[in-house]
Amino acid sequence: MKTLTKEDILTIERQMYNKARDMDVAILNSLTEESSKEFVLDCLMMYMNRDGGFGNGLYIDSYNPNSSVYQTYEALRILDMLNFSSDCSLELFEEITNKAGNYLFNRCPLVDGAWNPTVKTNDDFAHSEEFNYYENFMPFWGYHPTAAILGFCLTLFKPTKAYYKKALKQLGYVFSYLETKDDFSYNEFISFNSLLGSLRKANVFKEEAEIIENKLKLAAKKHIHEPNFSAPFFLSNCQKLDPELQQAVEEKLDQIIDKRASHGLWEKETGWGSTRYPEADSAMLKWLGAKTVEVLALLEGYGRIER
Repeated sequence: MKTLTKEDILTIERQMYNKARDMDVAILNSLTEESSKEFVLDCLMMYMNRDGGFGNGLYIDSYNPNSSVYQTYEALRILDMLNFSSDCSLELFEEITNKAGNYLFNRCPLVDGAWNPTVKTNDDFAHSEEFNYYENFMPFWGYHPTAAILGFCLTLFKPTKAYYKKALKQLGYVFSYLETKDDFSYNEFISFNSLLGSLRKANVFKEEAEIIENKLKLAAKKHIHEPNFSAPFFLSNCQKLDPELQQAVEEKLDQIIDKRASHGLWEKETGWGSTRYPEADSAMLKWLGAKTVEVLALLEGYGRIER
């Protein structure tokens, strides 16, 4: 079993300060220092718009300054990754989550209980092919990132809050959709694994959580031999993996550690899917920090970092 040593972490930290966005340096510090988490909130405010949503390239592959559901998901994902919860009493945390909730539930239309991750104005700005706008988004996105966002609402809002209650109601659509699924796209693996973790953190919908875990594991067995299937990312909130899936997780974690580039950080393995925008090259540089903190959080969760 491969691990990152303390020396590896020192190298990573030096390179992060040289190459990463302020946002990602703040996340790096917050992964190990509780006192640094407040600075992450300051950084997030740089990407928030007046409508309460997030844009401005918070998610690197979409340069649209306007708010979108996906960019707002990215903000909530960061808060969740750093273990922010409804117990947080920081004024800025409450401002960010309340404004994000208002944007999602009062400004973004729903289609069968799901939000369109992108907005029409995406096509006016540089973006990867993944972020082309489609009015009929369900065939591509399914319930991603809707399912994950609703889970975050259960952990970031107190049960007395209106947005918590709205999320509970909207989850009915997600669970109905889940009944029809015997396989997941990679996007849906991300969202339903995230939702599973949120349901367990919030200690709600225990039966539904078991159903999600079982469906994730059954679907994973159909994909574990695909080179791009990241079992550690897609199954991180499953509690009981059989030997086949556990082996796939451990092998992929070893591969992830081996893929750290010679400069000390991790690189995003996929580009923008076209040469339409010159910003694609600068995006790959920005991903050095963002991908690295994502990987570090994952490795920490699996006990693959020496302390």
